[in-house]
Amino acid sequence: MTNTQLATRVRHPATTALVAVNVLVALVASVMITVADGFDPGLIFLDGVSPLHEWGEMSGEAVDGGEYWRLVTTLFLHYGLLHLLANMIMLWVAARVLEPAVGTTDFLIVYALSGLAASVAVYYTAHDVLTAGASGAVFGLFSALLVVSVRRKLPLWLPLVLLAFGVVTTFALPGMSVAAHAGGLVAGAVAATAIVYGGRSRTPILVAVAALLILLVVLARFV
Repeated sequence: MTNTQLATRVRHPATTALVAVNVLVALVASVMITVADGFDPGLIFLDGVSPLHEWGEMSGEAVDGGEYWRLVTTLFLHYGLLHLLANMIMLWVAARVLEPAVGTTDFLIVYALSGLAASVAVYYTAHDVLTAGASGAVFGLFSALLVVSVRRKLPLWLPLVLLAFGVVTTFALPGMSVAAHAGGLVAGAVAATAIVYGGRSRTPILVAVAALLILLVVLARFV
């Protein structure tokens, strides 16, 4: 079965829900920006920061102060509608194949672990940098899709193209979070490996990855 056939034969409830939530959050943030600063296309489409961003974007200093929710909320915030559009296109392209390949539950596990790993990587390596966006979790989908494609004998061109595009844009475009993308890539690959190769060890490996990330979050308070 090809990637296209797999993507079109099965619905993608988690993928659709993730895109919907990200779009809704972006619309709310755009309204907030417009109320505060008037309608400014530059702020709405390119680099606007709303009170929602100030509350939920990733900030190492804020996490130090006990605002642990930022490790998760940052995944649903974007700096402008173009940032949102780019991430949602990449999310949809990868997830519409990965979700039916592994199932909705395992897909969400990969996404969640990748996103959390991205935030933890930013905390430890780019502590003073404010970041937001779903790209860390999306990069985890890229690496997971490659692992799953190898295991399930799906065509490799899609994950390889996505990974190549992701790596090039990470270093070619300004403002990209290398730490978030790297953290997501590693976590996505580990989670997918556990899911498709782990057998009886699948659950213990996934629990260990989750526990490690949570431990790193807890230790963050004492670093």
